[in-house]
Parts: sequence; C-alpha cells; structure tokens
Amino acid sequence: MNRAIKHPSVTVLLPVHNAAQYVGEAIESILAQTFKDFELLIIDDGSTDETPAILERYARLDPRIRLVCREARGLVATLNEGIGLARGEWIARMDADDVSVLDRLSRQLDFLKTSAFDFCGGAIECVGGWKTIWTYPTTPEGCEVQLLFGVPFAHPAIVGRRTAFAQLGYRSEFMHCEDYDLWQRAWAEGMRMANVPQVVLRYRIHSGQVTTLHRLEQAHATNIVRERHWRALLSFLSDDKSMRIIDVIGRGHGRSDDLLPALKHLLCRYPPEAKEIILFNSFRVFARLAKQDSQVLRNWISLITATQTRLLGRNLGRASVLFLLSALGIDKQSSIYVSMRRAGAVINSIIYWLKSKIK
Repeated sequence: MNRAIKHPSVTVLLPVHNAAQYVGEAIESILAQTFKDFELLIIDDGSTDETPAILERYARLDPRIRLVCREARGLVATLNEGIGLARGEWIARMDADDVSVLDRLSRQLDFLKTSAFDFCGGAIECVGGWKTIWTYPTTPEGCEVQLLFGVPFAHPAIVGRRTAFAQLGYRSEFMHCEDYDLWQRAWAEGMRMANVPQVVLRYRIHSGQVTTLHRLEQAHATNIVRERHWRALLSFLSDDKSMRIIDVIGRGHGRSDDLLPALKHLLCRYPPEAKEIILFNSFRVFARLAKQDSQVLRNWISLITATQTRLLGRNLGRASVLFLLSALGIDKQSSIYVSMRRAGAVINSIIYWLKSKIK
C-alpha cells in the first residue's frame, strides 16, 4: 500500500480470522474516528471465508489501511508481527468483531499524553448475549490489585506505547491469556497503566470467541500468571499458602479462610479505588464458595469491618447475597446464581449511566 501514511501517530492493530460477519463494522468504526492521524494495520491470519475480499475492498477505499494477507499462524504470532510492522508512536488494539466509539482514540491519547502513562484502556459496553457495561481500574494502584484476580483491561480497548509493546511482546506459552501475561510483566517492569472511565468500545459477545472456545486452556495459563502476581505483591506467602489462594480464586476449591489474612493485609495498603476492587473481586470468590463454606458470611463481615470503606452499604448488601447463597445452598452453576449475576450487571450499568449523567 504505497499510499499509506508513513509516520502516523497511532497504529490501530486489527488481527482478523474468518470474521466476515462483523469485520466491516469494526473497520468503519476506526475509519470514522474523530482523531485522524492513524494507520489501520489489518493482518488477515489465513481466513477461509469472505473476509479477504471484504478487506481488499476496504483497503482500496482508504489509504490509511495497510493490509497483510498470509497463511494462518495464530493470534500471538499475528500480534507480534503487527507490533513489528507498526509505524505509530502508539498502538491501539482492535478486534474484528467489536466496534470503537467515535472519540475512542482521541480520548485515550489525551489521557496518555497528559499522564505520561504507558497503557490506557477504558470501559466497554457488552453487546450480543449479555448487555452490560464493564468498567476497569482508573488508577495504577487499581490495576495493580486487579492483576491479583484477572486482567485490568479489555484487550481490544487498549492503547499503549509501541516501544512498550515491542519490549514485552506476546508469549505463545500463554496463548488464550496472552494479554494477562503481558500486563503483569508490564507492571513488573514498572510501566504505568490505567483506564479512562468512559466507554470506548462496544464488545461483542458470541459463541465464536476465544473465551468461549478455549476455557480450560485459558484457565490453566491464567492461574500461572495469577500466582506470579500474588507472589510478587505478597512475597511473604509460602508455596503452600500461595497455591491455596490460587485454588480458591482460580478453581473455586478450598475455603474463604484461606484468603482472609492475605486480603486483610492488602486492604490496609491501598487507597479507596483499589480497596473497592479487592472487595468486589473477593465478593465474587466468596459467592462461588457460599454453598460449600459455612464460614463465608462470617469471613465477609470480618473483611469489610477490618478496613474503612466509603461503600459500606454496598458491602453489607453483598453480605445479604452471601447469606442467601449459603442458606439456600446455591452454587455457581444454578440458574438462580446466573440470574443474580445478570441482575448485578444490570445494576452496575445503571450506576454507570447515572454517574455519567451527573458528570
């Protein structure tokens, strides 16, 4: 593509594989961005459907598109190839089945340039099966504690320094959680990260996603990264204690007693947002244990009274949920539990909407 921009500020990296149903909408959401100084680097990873023809058509229409078509090599190899080909100072990730909001790049770049951070994500609106809004930590401390439980970003919503991506790279041994591994290593290298509170991406949920098709492989690799971060933050943990913590968080095995001392220690170390992230994730873990662990409610009350929190009412409400789960013997596979999680997601979306209107 000899018409392509030679020195763009941003490279939007879009890996594609058999995404004919959605990729057009994803491309158009990038081309319509209010921020214009970008290249859209699309790497077709061996698609066998109508995707290549769709990509060729768009590439002919807009000189900002750089299109690479080749045989299938997998997502990790494709992402690393894209990092190597990127010309921009910044790399913005994008998936072929999602849609970026119009001011996404402008909003995230403004944050990165004023804060001197290395990575910036944002809230996402889930569309498809489960409609809700997922928010992510807006401070480095929040990201730090979120890494104890899972990813601090929605991967397709991230913007980061090209030099940081190039230094870290994605690793094939962590396929299906390659982003979690990268964020944890970025933290270990002292890189700064946070999310803007606004929605920057509409994230499509469907049966063809990696998180749906490769749950077992993803869970195993995720627990390796998770244990690495627990050991990094709480170096005093013995091998036995760290393994028990990972069993409880990652596999739902064990008891809330195994988590309580470490959680109390963490809650004493962090500012308010990070505390709430610890409590939110702890509640989700405790809810999974409620049927089998008779001490869940007692330990939750002990946890929320051990630290000052501005959302005591919310955490007492969570105590009521734990009481119901324990008293009724509800486990995470039951339809009641799923319905309660969906109701919680709706409530969180309403709270997000109200906050946005107030601001």
